[in-house]
Amino acid sequence: MDAKDILGLPKTAFPGNQERKSRTPKEPQRKPDGVSREVYALTGGVLPPLMPNLDPLHLKKRPIVGKEKITWQWLPFTSTARTDNLQLYHWVRVVNGVPPTGDYAFAKCNKSVDVLKYTDEEYEKHLTDNAWSKEETDKLFELCERFDLRFIVIADRFPNDRTVEELKSRYYSVLAKGGRNLETATAQFTESSKSVTPNLSLGTEVVRQPEHNMSRINFAARYNTNKMIASGRVWNEGAISLSFVQILSEKVSLAPEFKYNPIKRYATLRVGYDYKFREVGFCSLPF
Repeated sequence: MDAKDILGLPKTAFPGNQERKSRTPKEPQRKPDGVSREVYALTGGVLPPLMPNLDPLHLKKRPIVGKEKITWQWLPFTSTARTDNLQLYHWVRVVNGVPPTGDYAFAKCNKSVDVLKYTDEEYEKHLTDNAWSKEETDKLFELCERFDLRFIVIADRFPNDRTVEELKSRYYSVLAKGGRNLETATAQFTESSKSVTPNLSLGTEVVRQPEHNMSRINFAARYNTNKMIASGRVWNEGAISLSFVQILSEKVSLAPEFKYNPIKRYATLRVGYDYKFREVGFCSLPF
């Protein structure tokens, strides 16, 4: 007899004695082949997929390739910058079997300085200097043309003992003395001007060079006082030049000059003084 008999309760089994429902045992996950036990344990039994599952709509479209067939070929070439017709080879991009034509791409970089040329008669008339012989001057201008006015290199190869400053002074003094004189000797000038005021005059200037079969017309304005000369020119090719000469003393004058070509979009600025000739030039590249 127990408490349930006394209380008149039905006899039922305790929950702890009830039979547990049978559960289907889980199949053990088998380690894939080729994966070490340590790596498999770190992944927690879940390996990343071998192929990403992405929506193709979110991917970039494959570029549409044209029908051009592009190859690279080892072809010969010549350059107009050379006078010996040297033939070299380089790799060229060929489209549809047709190689490119035209001059070598870097031939346009073959630029040199235009050095003043003079004859023996012109030298004796305009360019003589007691400190310089004609042979030294000829050698200086030859080296200036060869080394593009790199005066440090020129001084290293100059046969006589001359400093860089002496070479510069001689070169630019020849340009100052002979440049205008030689140009005037080979060119024919016809100038027509009219005075507007006692100091201001306007006019035209016709320059003809028979040797080069060239002629040009300039429109000029000039303002002149005892201590200052200012002038401006409009060239027929569209260039505009302004010059200003300030007389500082009997031997010294300051002369800045500015020239701008709006067609070629090119500008130059030159400043010089003429006691012991010095000149500085600034040049802007085409923009």
